[in-house]
Amino acid sequence: MPTIHALLSWAENLLQNAGISSPRADAEWMLTYVLTCSRSELYLHQTQTVTHQQTTYYRELISQRAKRIPLQHLLGQTEFYGLPFYTTPDALIPRPETETLVEIVIDHLKDHANPRILDIGTGSGIIAIALAKELPKSHIIAVDISLKALRLASQNARLNNVSDRISFLQTDLLAPFAPPEHFHAIISNPPYIPSSDINTLEPEVRAHDPQIALDGGSDGLDFYRKLIPDSIPLLAQGGLIGFEIGHNQADPVTQILTQQTDLTHIFTHTDLSNHPRVVLAQKQT
Repeated sequence: MPTIHALLSWAENLLQNAGISSPRADAEWMLTYVLTCSRSELYLHQTQTVTHQQTTYYRELISQRAKRIPLQHLLGQTEFYGLPFYTTPDALIPRPETETLVEIVIDHLKDHANPRILDIGTGSGIIAIALAKELPKSHIIAVDISLKALRLASQNARLNNVSDRISFLQTDLLAPFAPPEHFHAIISNPPYIPSSDINTLEPEVRAHDPQIALDGGSDGLDFYRKLIPDSIPLLAQGGLIGFEIGHNQADPVTQILTQQTDLTHIFTHTDLSNHPRVVLAQKQT
């Protein structure tokens, strides 16, 4: 029977040859999943042998990862904003860059008595659920056009014990909403990849994330052009509107916002890699 050290060395080499960007880390995460242990325990017990059944299962997982199936789909779970989430091909895989938008909304609404928040294109529910955990007096409506994504989001809300403060609704963007409905924040991580760029993405993304959650039209800006003017009548005075953005989209999305006479305080925020990641504005009071 192979040792932990031998299995990790084999897996790292295989994943590296398959073009995986983080072969060692992926190999470790999958072995901790099989052995139900922590990554530190792998190093404390490198000479420990692994059973035949566990080895077979691990080799199959590594083989699937080498085919560029996302790690999160193989494990069926991931972490976002320190919280656990189920992951399936029905929604975008949560990415740490999106935490930037969550942090901004929390900072804006932390002193609000009962904030109402609208999360457009909620996917697996990560933004809505993270906000519900951090803003315990909030009520959130999370919408998506995909019923499968909403079922996953509902599972994640139950997993994180916030189902009572999030309403999930299947709809195409803002179709069912109209004044005097109002929200203290309207946020979205919309599809923003230009259509022609999708085939250039990593296999984990282009082949395993839902295309409907990626494709932002010819220049990637279709959803911003639609959502921004349609959101303003639904914002409370002083309400926040915020969007995650893609590469080189800070300026064009800012321009769309500046064309709206009811908006002020337009800012761009960078993520931890210092890339422009969120554009936001407030409705004038």
